[in-house]
Amino acid sequence: MSASILLSDNKLASNLLRVKLIGCPSTQKEVESLGLTGGMDCEYLDFSYHAAPDQLQKELQKKIDNSQDYSAIVLTYGRCSKATAGLVSPKAPIVLPRVHDCFELLLGCGEKRRMLADRNPAAYYFSAGWLDYGRSPYAEYREYVERYGEEEARYLIEALYGKYCEAIFVKTCLQEDTEKYRVKLKEIAAFFCWAVGEVEGDLSLLRALVTGTRLRDDVIHIPPGKPVCWESLDERQCTGEGGGSNE
Repeated sequence: MSASILLSDNKLASNLLRVKLIGCPSTQKEVESLGLTGGMDCEYLDFSYHAAPDQLQKELQKKIDNSQDYSAIVLTYGRCSKATAGLVSPKAPIVLPRVHDCFELLLGCGEKRRMLADRNPAAYYFSAGWLDYGRSPYAEYREYVERYGEEEARYLIEALYGKYCEAIFVKTCLQEDTEKYRVKLKEIAAFFCWAVGEVEGDLSLLRALVTGTRLRDDVIHIPPGKPVCWESLDERQCTGEGGGSNE
């Protein structure tokens, strides 16, 4: 394989390890664009699990249980509404990012997401993967129209998205077809009368997660047999706040 993975003795393993990557489609394009997964076995789960954290947790645990012949298991999922909390791998260590969601992973850290939120708390973020595989607010509205009618659909959409006023595209530096995603974003924003913005992504955390070659506080190593602890996924630990650890 082309990537090294951190083992329980805090030493980097050789390039001969077998590594399983279990990923979210929202970051699949970026993972592939890094060109670092040669030799890895990569599997991306259905995007619809985003709307069902309990089902996502069960599916992740199932995939982990079926990946015990690997030397390490990499997850591109963060806290994700507690979907990763409690996951346990009997034999292979788990490596995952200490982030709230995929957007923090694409922005490089939770601190940048918080800075953007402080600047504009009414922004709704989109990535290429989200626009490709996710259910956009407009698609959600169309589903509600079919199920409940126009009036009820507008009420539901207003309740869900009424607090937002801007659609922001997280542009990753290695991403192709950026203009295509800008067009999609503008269509969604036009329906909601939102402003449109763009922010540069940062793939350094994703690179560190996939390769394991740069030791960071926001890349978590879970030893075999120990469950992923909710407190360990709190990004405030990176700044000395919060508590709890799996190590």
